[in-house]
Amino acid sequence: TASPTESPSPTASPTESPTVDNSSDIPVRIATLKTRSIQKRNKWFPKLQFVLKDTNKAKISGVTINLAWMDVDEVTRNGTVTKTTNNKGQAALKLPKFKTSGSKAVNNVEVSVVEIDGGDGYEYDAELNRKDSDQCPVFSNNCPVKVISLD
Repeated sequence: TASPTESPSPTASPTESPTVDNSSDIPVRIATLKTRSIQKRNKWFPKLQFVLKDTNKAKISGVTINLAWMDVDEVTRNGTVTKTTNNKGQAALKLPKFKTSGSKAVNNVEVSVVEIDGGDGYEYDAELNRKDSDQCPVFSNNCPVKVISLD
């Protein structure tokens, strides 16, 4: 005859609430930033092309880039644009079209970072961004805006 077997009784273990420790997050930075102004007839639009990498130089996909833009000439138009990096760490953000002549002409647009969200395991660090011609990391505390002009 078979004798009954006892299953082990569950042992109580302390339960802990989950905590987020960002100290182990890998820093993400803007490795490449190219800006262009594309003109068609009497309108133009600024375009920004990003490549985001971590500090191990790996291209990071799935990073959400949220930028704010403002018409510098009249400060009457402004808005935001958002895009997520592809599997090559790239994202191209197009701003709206602006007139090139007349009373509503816009020749300069100021762009700033609202947020760059790398998701779990990553944290954006603007101070590690690629340096501009003035040797200041783009979109960092000391260089928070980039002006794109109609060429």
